[in-house]
Amino acid sequence: MYKYSKKFIFGFVILFVISCEKENSPYQINDTITVDPQKIHRKALIIGIDGFRSDVMNLTSTPFINDLIQNKNTFSSLNHICEGITYSGPNWSSILTGVHMNKHKIFNNSFDDDNFDQYPSFFYFISESQSNKKTASLVNWLPINDKLMNNFTDYSTSSYINDFSVFETTKNLITDNNPINTDIIFIQFDELDGTGHSFGFSPEIEEYVNKANEIDNYCSQLYNLIEEKRSVGEDWIFIIVSDHGGEGTSHGDADNPNVNRTLITVEHPILEFKDSNFYSNQADIGKTVLDFIGINSEYFNNTTDGQTLFF
Repeated sequence: MYKYSKKFIFGFVILFVISCEKENSPYQINDTITVDPQKIHRKALIIGIDGFRSDVMNLTSTPFINDLIQNKNTFSSLNHICEGITYSGPNWSSILTGVHMNKHKIFNNSFDDDNFDQYPSFFYFISESQSNKKTASLVNWLPINDKLMNNFTDYSTSSYINDFSVFETTKNLITDNNPINTDIIFIQFDELDGTGHSFGFSPEIEEYVNKANEIDNYCSQLYNLIEEKRSVGEDWIFIIVSDHGGEGTSHGDADNPNVNRTLITVEHPILEFKDSNFYSNQADIGKTVLDFIGINSEYFNNTTDGQTLFF
């Protein structure tokens, strides 16, 4: 990978243009990528919560997320639209590729016959940008890293870890730069989904509510760490998104709003976000992150189904 450096000529900022085609890669993508040096210093934490049913969120069950949505500068929706097939595979694929399942071709959790060679994770475009951005992906559900990330990150989990370990490892990345100094972090908590499958996806189910509260606490602590980083001049965007909701002990009924709509919140202290009435969907995450950090891929822009969630 080529290196690049910021250049300033008579006070004018130059965007760096990179043409990319990986001859020895399964991703035969011709692309032109521009890197905005006024934005490339920015950082992002994307928190994925598997199986978050929107109506579990309230002041008692999820006080942090509730407060974030109500009182902070965010784009937030409890009607975030899932894919037409409400399994995890199609939805995490759309979140990370920025296209819907008719393009990436993931219709179940087996990831058979994927189309990722044409529609890779947005982390691919970060890795191709020659921007020296360091990335990490920490997940409980390993197919995300095995199938979607495809070694595009500088650090990733390759064996099973539970949600607490995901949380603790993320803390280490943010606070101690351990094991690397990371700029873009994607994490996934899976145990809320597992609790829903075991006991039921419902705000009336004690086990489900308790697990939501536990993950809310993880999110709160991670947000506080991001706030500490902001206090010393780092510019972070903070995102929480889920793949689907649930009903009973399943999430297979794509016509049920408790299943096909879930949570998203995107927070930044000064950005102007779209109105909360905007109908966000899974493909919007990649576009939002790439726009925020100043990486502009002509290929991604021409193929994505997503829209950025800020102006």
